Amino acid sequence: MRKLKNGPLLWAVYLLLFALAFCMLFPFVWMILSSFKTPTEVLSIPPTIFPKEPTFENYEILWNKFNFSRFFANSIFITVISVASQLYTASLFGFVLGRYRFRGRNVIFMAVLFCMMVPATINIIPLYQMMMWLGWVGTYRSVIVPNMISLFGIFMMRQFSSTIPAELLEAARIDGAGEFSIFHKICLPMFKNPLSALAIMQFLWTWDSYLWPLLMLNNVDQYTITLGLGALNGQYGTPIEKMLAGASIAVIPILIVYLIFQRRFIEGMASASVKG
Repeated sequence: MRKLKNGPLLWAVYLLLFALAFCMLFPFVWMILSSFKTPTEVLSIPPTIFPKEPTFENYEILWNKFNFSRFFANSIFITVISVASQLYTASLFGFVLGRYRFRGRNVIFMAVLFCMMVPATINIIPLYQMMMWLGWVGTYRSVIVPNMISLFGIFMMRQFSSTIPAELLEAARIDGAGEFSIFHKICLPMFKNPLSALAIMQFLWTWDSYLWPLLMLNNVDQYTITLGLGALNGQYGTPIEKMLAGASIAVIPILIVYLIFQRRFIEGMASASVKG
């Protein structure tokens, strides 16, 4: 690709990127600034960007009166267990499908691809019936167990596993390493980049999940932070300033996870896209 020389074209590209970045970041910045506004100011016309009288009252009310600390802890508990399980199962199943040759391997992989194409909403009714039969409705198990396996994660890790040199695995076997030792001590450390990319995507999806927890969790004390925001909207009218404060709190873990794994995110996506 030809490099852009210093000139009008380069500055035009910079301005375009700046404009796109501004359009994407402005709603986020406005949400955070508005969370410090009073109820009167947040509904004022014309709207204001910066709060005239900044206040932490919205956060204090959410955290203490509306039990948002419990909602936040519930979301952390469900998301961490779900994502950790998805990362391990995806890497294990992806490794098996990518590095081992056995009868039915391609059929299993095609089944994974087929299930990925099925909209998640189609599985809600059969999953709900299964949870009813197991007696798990109203428990954390009903939310965590169905999310312990990620089909996209299996596909992604299978693609990356296919790039691991077979000679490396054979050398480990000659040295007397078992298959589980090969996976945990050799292959798993090599999965850092794709697992980082998968961790960000699955954390975001699980943290923001709304419909399935709404169907499964019937006790307010079990609500996640997204359900808490929905209950806040319905039970207490539409307190926009408090909802913006709650949304600002909900974004914090996502930003932390992204900052931790951002260095490996692009590398993981690029390496997983290599055809095995």
